[in-house]
Amino acid sequence: MPTRPSRLERLEAGPDLLTVARERFATRDYRGAVLLLDSAIRSGQGYADAHHLLGMCYALTEQPELALQSFDAAVRLNPRYVEAHLNRAIVLSGLGRAAEASDGMKQALSLGAPDASGFPTMVADRLANMHADLGRAYREAGAFTKAAEHLESALELRPTFADLRLELARTRMEAGNPEAAASELEAVLAKHPNWHDAMLLHGLAAYLSGNLEKAKDVWDRAAERNPDEPRLESYRSMLARRLRGES
Repeated sequence: MPTRPSRLERLEAGPDLLTVARERFATRDYRGAVLLLDSAIRSGQGYADAHHLLGMCYALTEQPELALQSFDAAVRLNPRYVEAHLNRAIVLSGLGRAAEASDGMKQALSLGAPDASGFPTMVADRLANMHADLGRAYREAGAFTKAAEHLESALELRPTFADLRLELARTRMEAGNPEAAASELEAVLAKHPNWHDAMLLHGLAAYLSGNLEKAKDVWDRAAERNPDEPRLESYRSMLARRLRGES
């Protein structure tokens, strides 16, 4: 029977690469954002938002061909991604491909009808991101209940946005509910099994829930995929001490 640790260690699984990339983008550090986004995509976070933001970075650093490749990847993953269609059309226009740009613009406009959320796709995306931003602000202020409420609202609009679910898991963890965090992380990893940050956080949730064997299994698998991850050394050392019965 797993036992709960005698005290709650405050441990961090590190910032999510996409979150840091968005921060770099907001400060106009587009080249820095490109490096982070490339790492995020290679680590298993290659969903539509990441490719779209990467396309924006390339477009803003005057690399239209690379921008187009990224926007193409975004719309392949999410054919209803209005902003990706619009930005793709803008890049095509700049490249002198007027007919393709016109087709892309028409497609973007046709996607302006309400989707399953009841809002046009672009509106629902923005509302979800606004809820997420409020959730992060409340989390940073230590208001975890409010933070979770806003992140849940964001996920109601966009249930497939894995980065929002990871953010909710971190919020659950910091609120002292590692079991609920583990549940969110299992949902994330079911869709993105190689997402390294999610694996680290999942192991942490298991550890704080007292499920030490689960934590060991998760961190061992994470180490197989990324043996040079510096956080794993401290996590596994901490786990080994607890398994030996040390405080």
